[in-house]
Amino acid sequence: MVDPVDDAAHQRPAARPRRVVALAVLLLIGGICTLVFAVVADVGPFDGLPPWTYAILSPVYLTLAWAVSGAKKWAWWTLVALHGASGAYLLLSAASMNDSTAGRDLIWPAVYLVVLTSDRTRVWFGITHNSDPMPSETDHHRDGVPKS
Repeated sequence: MVDPVDDAAHQRPAARPRRVVALAVLLLIGGICTLVFAVVADVGPFDGLPPWTYAILSPVYLTLAWAVSGAKKWAWWTLVALHGASGAYLLLSAASMNDSTAGRDLIWPAVYLVVLTSDRTRVWFGITHNSDPMPSETDHHRDGVPKS
């Protein structure tokens, strides 16, 4: 028999946290934008990047949006790795080249990493377990007498 207290700690919430919805929406918007960048020549956030690279990035963003909304653990690890590497690169660029735009560009990786590492997001992806106490534990004092 499964211990209900232990089993409840391993379940993810039934409703997606708003942070997860925001991540999925941002990734969906990114997928649509990169598709537009692939079609429209000389448009995009990275100077000199050929349009075909945007055509490759678009399905990657869309796949990640689907995986985030479906609580795929690999999507969490992928996003943490990508944004961590991006943030580290931009931080080093800003420090070594005194590049103010690199410092400004650090905002997006930082926002993604804050959202990805929040408790609710990690529970949604199954990275950490739900540490909320069971209702029966919060309804009683330590001595077993119900709260009034």
